[in-house]
This record gives sequence, C-alpha cells and structure tokens, in this order.
Amino acid sequence: MHIVEEMSPVDAVDIAKLFHEVWLGDAKEYPEEWRRKRALGREAILEEMAGGFHYFGIRIDGMLACVYKALIEDEVCLGEHLSVSPNHQGKGLASVMYEHFLKFAKKSRCKKARANILVGHEINERFVRKYGFEKAGEPFHQAASMLVQAWERRV
Repeated sequence: MHIVEEMSPVDAVDIAKLFHEVWLGDAKEYPEEWRRKRALGREAILEEMAGGFHYFGIRIDGMLACVYKALIEDEVCLGEHLSVSPNHQGKGLASVMYEHFLKFAKKSRCKKARANILVGHEINERFVRKYGFEKAGEPFHQAASMLVQAWERRV
C-alpha cells in the first residue's frame, strides 16, 4: 500500500530532484522548452508552495518516487505536474495519485477537479477517462507547439 503525504518546504530538494529526473529524462513527447520549464528547482517550488500550491508525494524506501501538485481556485482544484520516477513507473503510483487528487478536491470542498492533458497523450487521456473526467472547452496551447485539453469532473 502506498501512502500519499503532503510535502512541505523541507521536501523541496527531493521534489526538484524528481522533477529533473522525469522532465529532463524520458518525457520526450513534450517540447524541450516545456520540459526545461517543468524541471523546477528548489526556489521555484518554495515560491509555488508559498503561493498556494499543495504538493503531494509517495516515498518508496525513503526516496520520493512520485509527486503531483494541486491549486485551488474558485471552487476548482487543478491537479498538475504529475511526475513518476522512471524507476517506479508501471507500479500503479499514478492511479494512487489520481485517487488522492479527487479526495483532496472533495476534502477542500471544490465543486470540480481539473487536469490539463497533452492532446494525443494516450496514457494520460486513459487515466482521466478512468476517473470520470470529460473534456472541458477547446484545446489550447499551454506552450508553443504544445496543444493541451482541459479535462474536468464534478467532485
């Protein structure tokens, strides 16, 4: 059983290491500019935490194996930046995180949960469908040459 814990500023170094491992590694389906932007460093993570982002992670054998962040705005909980270490992919961690994200949104009294998914990214689209999300609005460019689709569901 995997335990999801809320990360604190003390965890910012571990989060940054995981982001670098994931986003500067095999995430080739995303534009290089976006991958560099997603490989946040410690200071950027601390700024986001101070600005209202909640970070959640799973540790395996003491090492951070998976992380995502959530931001609550106007009764909508946006979940993003799900990052699973290549050493721990295929072990169900993404499913655990999606389930946690929905519980967190409900606990936070949000009316909707939202995730932005790269258009055509079959694995991520399969996850949002699995958890009852539906397309919301038209696809948009989250970065140059990176078309994403917002997906939402009621909480």
